Amino acid sequence: MCQAVSEGHCPCDLALRKPGPLNHSRWLTTANRILRLYVGLDAPSNNIKTLVTFIIRVYAPTWFAIKTQPSCKDGAKHLHGMMVRTRYLSSSLKKVVDPVIRRNGFCRHPENVLLAMITDERPHIRELDSEES
Repeated sequence: MCQAVSEGHCPCDLALRKPGPLNHSRWLTTANRILRLYVGLDAPSNNIKTLVTFIIRVYAPTWFAIKTQPSCKDGAKHLHGMMVRTRYLSSSLKKVVDPVIRRNGFCRHPENVLLAMITDERPHIRELDSEES
C-alpha cells in the first residue's frame, strides 16, 4: 500500500481490499487503514494528506528498518533515523512529534549509544567509542 501511494498508482484490487479488523495495539493496521482511506477518496483533506505523508516518509521506513534490523545494537540508529525523517514537518507538528520521540527514546541512553558505536560497521565510529571509554 505504501508503494502504491508513493508511486501515485493504486491497482483496483488493492484499492478495494478490506484491511481486516482493527486492533488498536497495531499501529501498522492503522497506517494501512489511513492509506486505504486516502486511495479511496477523490479529494482527501489536508489532514489526511498530512497523515499519509507522515506514514510514507517516517512511519513506514522506520518500521521496515526496525523489522530488518531488530537488534538492540541498532536502536540508536533507528531513533536517529526517525529524528532525521521528521525534520520535514512544520514547527507546529514538530511540537507534537518531538516530545513523543524524546519520551520513547530509551535508545539514546549512553549505554545504548555506546553499544551502537562499538558494533558500528564504520571503523571511525568504533574508534570514537574506544576514545570515549
